[in-house]
Amino acid sequence: MPDRPRESLGPLRTIAGPSATVPSIVRESAQAYGDRAFLVDEDGQVLSFTENCRRANQFANALLALGAGPGTVVGVFSPNSFDFVTAAYGTLATGAVFTPFNSSYKSRELTHQILTSGASLVFAERSLLPRLQECRDAIGDCHVVELRPAFWASASDAHPDCTIDRDSDVAFLPYSSGTTGFSKGVELTQGNLVASIRQLLFSRASMFEERGRTYVFLPLYHIYGFNVVLNVILAAGGCIHLRRRFSMDDCLDTLERQGITSLPLVPPVLLDMLSRADLASRDMSALRWINIGAAPVPLPAVHRFVEITGVTVRQGYGMTETAGIATTNPERADWDVAETAGLPVRGMDAAIFDLNKGQHQLATGQVGEVALRGPNVMLGYHNAPEENARALRNGWFYTGDVGKIDELGRVHLVDRKREMIKYKGFQVLPAELESVILELPQVCDVAVVGVRDTHGAESPKAFVALHPGESLEAVAIQRHVRAQVAGYKQVREVEFVKRIPRSPAGKILRRLL
Repeated sequence: MPDRPRESLGPLRTIAGPSATVPSIVRESAQAYGDRAFLVDEDGQVLSFTENCRRANQFANALLALGAGPGTVVGVFSPNSFDFVTAAYGTLATGAVFTPFNSSYKSRELTHQILTSGASLVFAERSLLPRLQECRDAIGDCHVVELRPAFWASASDAHPDCTIDRDSDVAFLPYSSGTTGFSKGVELTQGNLVASIRQLLFSRASMFEERGRTYVFLPLYHIYGFNVVLNVILAAGGCIHLRRRFSMDDCLDTLERQGITSLPLVPPVLLDMLSRADLASRDMSALRWINIGAAPVPLPAVHRFVEITGVTVRQGYGMTETAGIATTNPERADWDVAETAGLPVRGMDAAIFDLNKGQHQLATGQVGEVALRGPNVMLGYHNAPEENARALRNGWFYTGDVGKIDELGRVHLVDRKREMIKYKGFQVLPAELESVILELPQVCDVAVVGVRDTHGAESPKAFVALHPGESLEAVAIQRHVRAQVAGYKQVREVEFVKRIPRSPAGKILRRLL
């Protein structure tokens, strides 16, 4: 991909230089952009670049005073807020490991992440503290602290003096499904995060322009919200209108009122926008483009949206394991930028390997497993040697995604990980839901698969086989699941069957369902 003109690469040359860390970007953005607005919330409250840095330093120094530091795993359980951002940047400034929790998690999921990550300290917004109390007996010595300014208000705002190995130390530990099994931590270094930031700044100039205005409802505990959007805009000097949750009316009103220039979305939101009768009459003249990530979106829907609004919609491809980005469409392209995942970003290689053993690299146009390598690829999955042996081989990260590369070098995704479901951009693991449903004594066997609606959106459906002579209603199964897992993981449909098809080895034959 050709370089952008040198005059537009200021953040790359200085703030997000090759040896940068996220804490150094926080500091240098404060020096460069000063009292300009970095974050604006629903109530119009503003967090400037200077104040963002000051609060992060205070949080870091308060954390160090508790004895936390390099190697300590610190969790944050909060929806989008100024305090979440402060805790994230403050934790990273100490050299500790930052592991964010999905704010919709229930006690079962919280316990899993706390225990497997080794978190010894978790900061939680007040409204979420009761959920942590529910798993108090299961999380051992993990210390829970309310996330509020009183924790750091009296601490020094001097830059903490901490040594960070940007290429070897685990800095960020978000949780992802990987390619199989239950959720697991993805070990990312400062070097991984900054490589992704630089790749995005190279490839998405107008989306991440200085003084640009971005509307962000994407959860910051997700790699898309945290690194692809928040950290890149921090480096570029843009302003984020941050929301705790999505509201269509607020989104459209803010687009008009604030002259929003970029809008990162997930597919269900774009589809919901198309259902608005007033979409054609809304003023989107300031909006340069919309970026779609986290899941595929039906191409006809994109074309319809562009026809109505005149706004460019681009798709890209990335995952937690690549710090959020792998491929993207350039600003100027001779093709439909919504029909392909685009070209590999700067410094990243993509290849297609055979689906059988992954030992043979395939030719242009042939379908196989997508493999990636580059400076933004994770160190590995946390405490998961078997998964690492499968996913990280011969210098490549085997994604588990199925695709092809065309004659222009563009990546086309044909299928996703064989069993994982993506509901509104969130990863849903069939094995986790199956284990929950199997807790019901009437259930003999179960398989959860993803089914698509007329818009192409995917949701979990459970096929359930009962023990002979037992009876159970679908609503009872859904009620049980609802009590155990986050809202996005809910089973949307239940079908009773006589048996679940399995291979001789016992593996569920999901393709038959």
